[in-house]
Amino acid sequence: MIDREKINDLGYLNVYRNREGFLTNKFNKSKSTSTVDFCNNALLSFDRFVFSKFGKDSTEQVINEIKKLPESRHESIMIDMFQKYLHWKHEDSKASTAIAYYQTTVEYFSYHQLRINQYNQRRDITLPKDPKNMKHALTISEIRKLVDYSKPERKALYTVLVSSGMRIGETLGLRKRDFDFSQDRICITIPGKLTKMKMQRQTYISKEAEHYLAPIIKRMSQDELVFSLNKNNKKAVDNEVLNFWYLRKKAELDMKYDDSKYHKISLHSFRSFFETQASNTHGLEYAHALIGHSGYLEQYYRLSEEERLEKYIELEPKLTIGEDFRNGIKIQKLEIDKSELEKIRKQMHDERILTLKMIGEAMKDPKKFQEKLEKLSSV
Repeated sequence: MIDREKINDLGYLNVYRNREGFLTNKFNKSKSTSTVDFCNNALLSFDRFVFSKFGKDSTEQVINEIKKLPESRHESIMIDMFQKYLHWKHEDSKASTAIAYYQTTVEYFSYHQLRINQYNQRRDITLPKDPKNMKHALTISEIRKLVDYSKPERKALYTVLVSSGMRIGETLGLRKRDFDFSQDRICITIPGKLTKMKMQRQTYISKEAEHYLAPIIKRMSQDELVFSLNKNNKKAVDNEVLNFWYLRKKAELDMKYDDSKYHKISLHSFRSFFETQASNTHGLEYAHALIGHSGYLEQYYRLSEEERLEKYIELEPKLTIGEDFRNGIKIQKLEIDKSELEKIRKQMHDERILTLKMIGEAMKDPKKFQEKLEKLSSV
């Protein structure tokens, strides 16, 4: 055995693994503080589990104790412990959260050179499942009620969310410079650092959202955050979730799923509403592209800027909430239809005049008219 002093002398061969190093690696790979926070919360959850079940102070204490045992026992001990953790975590969390925390913990054990054969892991560990409730489909009247109960700043925020399909974190990270006012609809370029897949993308907002947004954004500088005063995106999101909790209660829309602590309407419901309307109007691929699912973005951006805007304007009426704005769109459509009808009437009138003129020429000089027809036919 090499003693500690000699190991220290080896320099780069002396790798000390701890929680901070694991979280640093996570950030280096994801470039996301949200990912780091999630992983840290998962490990803190496992800390609470090992304390409540085994009286251990930390996950690291458990890891060190397992390492002292014969290697042949490592896997069976970890499988039994992770299964107990899944049951424990699922008692107060959704299955998806319990599974995600478990996967992070498995990864942390692997980081400490304690690994489970993947086949044995899939075979011997049973993942929890939640009863499947039908997802609540947010309605126009529910959105209208939420907007009506909101202050001007949040009327802007909620109509932007509904009409753009953005995530709340993406929206709260936007600055004035990300808004392009030069097109017929405001175009938003979402920086890659804000998106889940770290890919920049563009979306539009409705004229209704522009109505609420314009008075707020016009007095801002280019680098100023539009929807939040908090530069910490996670804290800004937490704050908006809390504000929405109070609004939902005030609007009497705080219904929950049966036998669940989860509300039927959340900030994410706006994004789901957008996805449904976009899918119904232009198909699933278009909807997935506009809300930022990476596999569909390439095909979407093959469309020209004019084609993308045209498709959005076709979708816009379904994303408009207020009665006045919806009626305005109907009136505008009627005016466009009336204008098109007038064009058709004028065209039919001109064709009728031309036909009468030709009949007159034929009656006045049949021979000359026949020669004119033959000349036109030969062209």
